[in-house]
Amino acid sequence: MNRRSILQLGLLAAPAIVASYGAKADEAPLIVGAHAGGPPFCFRKSGSYTGFDIDVWSEIARGIGKNWKIQPMEFDVLIPALQTRSLDVVVSQLFVKPARQKVIDFSEPYYKSGLIAVTRIDNTTIHTASDLAGKIIGAETGTIGIAYIRENIKNATISEMPSVTEALLALEAGRTDAVVYDTPVLMYYAHTGGKGKVRIIKPDLEGRDVCIGFPKGSPLVAQTNTQLTLMKKDGRLSALNEKWFGQTEE
Repeated sequence: MNRRSILQLGLLAAPAIVASYGAKADEAPLIVGAHAGGPPFCFRKSGSYTGFDIDVWSEIARGIGKNWKIQPMEFDVLIPALQTRSLDVVVSQLFVKPARQKVIDFSEPYYKSGLIAVTRIDNTTIHTASDLAGKIIGAETGTIGIAYIRENIKNATISEMPSVTEALLALEAGRTDAVVYDTPVLMYYAHTGGKGKVRIIKPDLEGRDVCIGFPKGSPLVAQTNTQLTLMKKDGRLSALNEKWFGQTEE
């Protein structure tokens, strides 16, 4: 497949945005795939993409001297696009798991995340994670939350949605009992747009490392790891954590 034929893989109808950091003018920009699902990781604001993932990759690209452009895609086609080398990089809160390690390469972790569940604030039947058994649970297609529900929540009915936004809307409308998704995204939502509508179910479901994805054998892995090490040492990564999550990196 031609690496520019990404539309066949289900791209969102949004333009890619190019950023340049001192690379050669004739050098083709890296194509960086991301799912612009909403704050705080990657979302569109005032005609540009912003968020924690975008800021992290911006610093890495600056360090390795590469032009790049964001290509928004549905989450479930990001890894296939790396496999066909339609993308050079995926920065989209990727959790590491064995099935993914077989087909793509990962950077060192740049963030500690995990999975939590939320329910409507007026739900009287769900108080802890064990109460999710037998319930209708919304989750985004292609995410690790789907596998977690299947493997850990007994007799749950999974309602797969194209995005976590749609999953949360279904929850608010009463079509599902809970939503399982990445910790920082649901935490952010519960304290912003979902405040007074949803509540977080405790304890957290699980913790996971978040890494950047690359095609197998990509030389960008080592270069990225070097930059991440520098960002951890000089405080830039902690500063970005504080900017977007109100906390420093653990």
